[in-house]
Amino acid sequence: MNLWFVKTPRYIWPFNSETSAFWQPLGFASMAAVLRERMPDLALRIIDCPALKMGWRSLEQLLRSGMPDLLCIGEETVSAHEALRLARLAKEVRPDVTVIAGGCYFAYAVEDTLLNHPVDFIVRSEGEETLSDLVRELLRKAPDPARVLGIAYHDGGEIRQTSPRPLIEDLNTLPSPAYDMLPMDRYGRGSRNHPNLAAIEHSRGCIDTCSFCILWRHMGDETNGACRPRLRTKSGARSFEEVRLLVERYDRKTLGWVDPSWNADPAWSDEFCTLMVRRNMQVMASAWMRADCIVRDEKLGILKKQVKSGLRRAIIGVERIRDVDLRRFGKHNNAPDVTAEAFAILRKNYPEVDTIGTFIYGVWEETEESIAGLLEYAAAQRMDYSFFIPVTPNPGTPVRDEAVRRNAIEVDDLRAYNFITPVMRSKDLTAARLQDIFHKHAALWWIRDGARGIRRLLFERDARKRGVRRALFRHGLRVFNSALWNRITRRDGNPALHFVVPSWYNS
Repeated sequence: MNLWFVKTPRYIWPFNSETSAFWQPLGFASMAAVLRERMPDLALRIIDCPALKMGWRSLEQLLRSGMPDLLCIGEETVSAHEALRLARLAKEVRPDVTVIAGGCYFAYAVEDTLLNHPVDFIVRSEGEETLSDLVRELLRKAPDPARVLGIAYHDGGEIRQTSPRPLIEDLNTLPSPAYDMLPMDRYGRGSRNHPNLAAIEHSRGCIDTCSFCILWRHMGDETNGACRPRLRTKSGARSFEEVRLLVERYDRKTLGWVDPSWNADPAWSDEFCTLMVRRNMQVMASAWMRADCIVRDEKLGILKKQVKSGLRRAIIGVERIRDVDLRRFGKHNNAPDVTAEAFAILRKNYPEVDTIGTFIYGVWEETEESIAGLLEYAAAQRMDYSFFIPVTPNPGTPVRDEAVRRNAIEVDDLRAYNFITPVMRSKDLTAARLQDIFHKHAALWWIRDGARGIRRLLFERDARKRGVRRALFRHGLRVFNSALWNRITRRDGNPALHFVVPSWYNS
């Protein structure tokens, strides 16, 4: 039996460029490693179209030259339509192909996916054990999917969902991701931000319950229909061995940690970073970090080890600057004074670390004044970069449920779920108006802070930082121009999508 994992062609996020590849599909690589270990006779392949710059025509030719028996797709919301396009194409080429979907979108869009699209099975939550059991079941002479935990499927015209599968207790039991099945030399090629990139994880899940985030639920404990957050980590020693493999075998220079809360567990950080420093492993690392854990780790002396081990980019979710908004979002222990302290620690003690703050705008009570307040707070913290993300109602999140209840979603196009384009209204402002107000105040902010911005663009001493700033400035200017043109020519009342179609998309 042949099984393919396929990451389809897709549009480029406007702050990226065609010269650098996307991140490795780490979920595919991890599931492929488990399948290879348990079913050596299974013919496996991972096709990463963005890394290969393989467009739709080339992908169709590949399918027609040798369609697999099992086709696995998995996407976030913004690219789910691309995966469904692949499912339709695969069924046209070979009607008896079995299409299996998974990931953070399909696991929470079960009914729509199975009723309206040519998908046979959906793997819910963590995929390694579930997909392995499903494939083994499909190899039987008389397969019965009901025996497989953690899936959804068609059964006589009805949708069946089996019981949730327990989470993998010990992540150390998983084999290292099948990086050898990917075109590793292409990731981060030509990138200023992530040269010689390798995506890597040491943990799954989270310690918090942010209502806008699907990741903690996707890797959380589900009991009697309720989900609670849970953090699981590999050992520091196991994580170090994976880094050593990436550096020594694949010549990777930049680690892109995909963990939602990279620094949540101080024991892991201490063990891993001690090994990295002791073995003098030379890498640059980018990580999503909690502000309260940064403050804690500075007091424990662990943050210094993290920086010595290669931490060069700290992405901190500020989200909002009012306690009431953070409580409504279900985000705890990260009040504005805590995030301000975290930025101050990094700015004063670790200037080699780029600091990035992420903010969310478009909450139900949003006003022009509150949007301006977010920008003013960001300016006051003197972070290196700040990203302002509209509330995005991804399926499976409480934010989605609330938006549906209020009839607040104004844009149905999944391409708009890109964390740049507003897709839902607030109480008094349409999605398009929210975008217009944000860009207006962002422009005013840039004008007021222009001298500092120009100095950072032209006279930054660190060549890496200087190159990254100039690249982001160019991309940001393109986004602003796109929004301005959309505002001038707007006909349907919708905000600008901002996506960029790569030259190879249809090739």
